[in-house]
Amino acid sequence: MAGPVPNARSRRIEESVTLAIMAKAQRYKAAGKNVVSLAAGEPDFPTPGPIADAGIAAIQQGRTRYTATSGVPELRQAGALWFRTAYGIDFAPEEVMACAGAKAALHMALHTVVEKHDNILILAPYWVSYPALVTLADGNPIVLPAVPDEGFVHSAAAIDAAFRQHQARGILINFPNNPSGAVPSRAQVQAFVDVAKAHDAWILSDEIYGSLLYDGATHVSPATLPGGRERTIVVNGFTKSHTLTGWRISFLAAPRPVIEAAGRLQSQALGNPCTISQEAAIAACKQPLTSELERRMQAFDGRRRYLVDEINKIAGLQLQAPKGAFYALVDVRALCKRLSCDDVAIAERLLEEQLLAVVPGTAFAIPGFIRLSYAASMDDLRAAVTRLRAFAAGLS
Repeated sequence: MAGPVPNARSRRIEESVTLAIMAKAQRYKAAGKNVVSLAAGEPDFPTPGPIADAGIAAIQQGRTRYTATSGVPELRQAGALWFRTAYGIDFAPEEVMACAGAKAALHMALHTVVEKHDNILILAPYWVSYPALVTLADGNPIVLPAVPDEGFVHSAAAIDAAFRQHQARGILINFPNNPSGAVPSRAQVQAFVDVAKAHDAWILSDEIYGSLLYDGATHVSPATLPGGRERTIVVNGFTKSHTLTGWRISFLAAPRPVIEAAGRLQSQALGNPCTISQEAAIAACKQPLTSELERRMQAFDGRRRYLVDEINKIAGLQLQAPKGAFYALVDVRALCKRLSCDDVAIAERLLEEQLLAVVPGTAFAIPGFIRLSYAASMDDLRAAVTRLRAFAAGLS
């Protein structure tokens, strides 16, 4: 006799495509196969020593107990100062809270502002979890198709039309963008803000890659612009820049009523983010580690330039130079046409035939592309290019 079954909402949520590909690649590796994986957005650098030491010290000194649900006061104060210094956003400590990573921060933010059946606009290409997170908050994700010919940055007119058509309650944006690396200009971000203000809508701004920029690009948070401060909810932290991926710690910053409500939700859903990770985040806020971060950015930039140069030499592949983050969104539409298949099939064949793990663009709502992470060693990137070249050559 069958028992009760999971609810309808859980059946609408699919496993993360990125994690699924990583799992398959790991199975191949466990079987002794020489897999090169560029699927995960996780820097190959270790957590900087002073930050790791702060976590170790917390354990050794017994600072391992429950904290206030939104984070210890010292972290909220340090976070507010960091936002002001790094991005020019004037948040008070009461407008900043700690969460268990960027995904948890997005989750808390959406559950705080989304009413049942609210339509939330999402600009494609998007990080794979955005639609699921909106669905979990009982909202309806409305995806605006990607605009690769416009540098992956939507026009204000297109966003305004989507707001009008769907009577949207808010918009979820991510710049620098994962997976495209797009970075809009100040004028473009101001246009986003103006549209949101005209519709009295929320802007949920995922800025986790805000410090990873190239070729003179500048990250502009909507919260710094006229009309943006009162309606923008910012997610940011040190996950990607400082390799705090496994530490599961981030910031959510917004007008005080939002943070107070999100804190109440977090008190029931999570309790508090990891105490040890909070200590590490305090250290990250207080220690700029300028030379270490410059070294990382030089390495990322060298890897980025290498991929742009080499991939554009391969027949059937095209790559616009990313302006931020550490992803290469490679246009494989020519290969798809030649093989009469989609990007998912291309990704599957690369893994099976070349032992190269990449993520299909369909996962980010941009079919006909594949995403490569260059948060990997140059040795892995060279091997990946060799395998891409061999795959394309084998189709000739």
